[in-house]
Amino acid sequence: MRSDTVSVITVPATDEMTAALVDWLIRELVPLMFAGAGLGRSAATLREIPVVTARRIRSPWRLRCHARALRKAIGTAEERLTCDYVGVIEHPRNGNAGVDVQLARVLPDQVMDAAARLSSDLVEIGSDTASLANRALFVAGAIIGTGRGNLSAPDAYDMVHDSYCRVLASLWSVNRDVQVQSRNR
Repeated sequence: MRSDTVSVITVPATDEMTAALVDWLIRELVPLMFAGAGLGRSAATLREIPVVTARRIRSPWRLRCHARALRKAIGTAEERLTCDYVGVIEHPRNGNAGVDVQLARVLPDQVMDAAARLSSDLVEIGSDTASLANRALFVAGAIIGTGRGNLSAPDAYDMVHDSYCRVLASLWSVNRDVQVQSRNR
């Protein structure tokens, strides 16, 4: 595949497909990232929340416990990120320059696009659950990207990519209307 093309998944716009993708995002991908960031307890809590079903998608208020768990996990991750930098930002050697953090690529573009799309789809029906999951991915990614997690950025990238491929294969095996296409960037 050429470097200026990207794989894009197209799924039928059904509540069942949306539920499957949101469930993967909240109960598999975010916990995977949190475990990689060294936040095992938050990861375990997110894996234990109820499965996202089409019924929950049709009644967004049923996603409140998911949103609550995500908010708590985000708070924990942000606290960890803040604690990691206490004293570093104002350290005399750094002066007012702040912290020099190398950017690390932790999330594949396809995953970021999928998370953003799910966020916008759920916001349309009145739930911020996928948006919170998207935020959680970025906070966990920041911890991993700074080298303060349990995984290196390349290892996290590979794990996220593998998880994404598994969910695509799973969706395709259930519904043959799912398509993977190559598009120019």
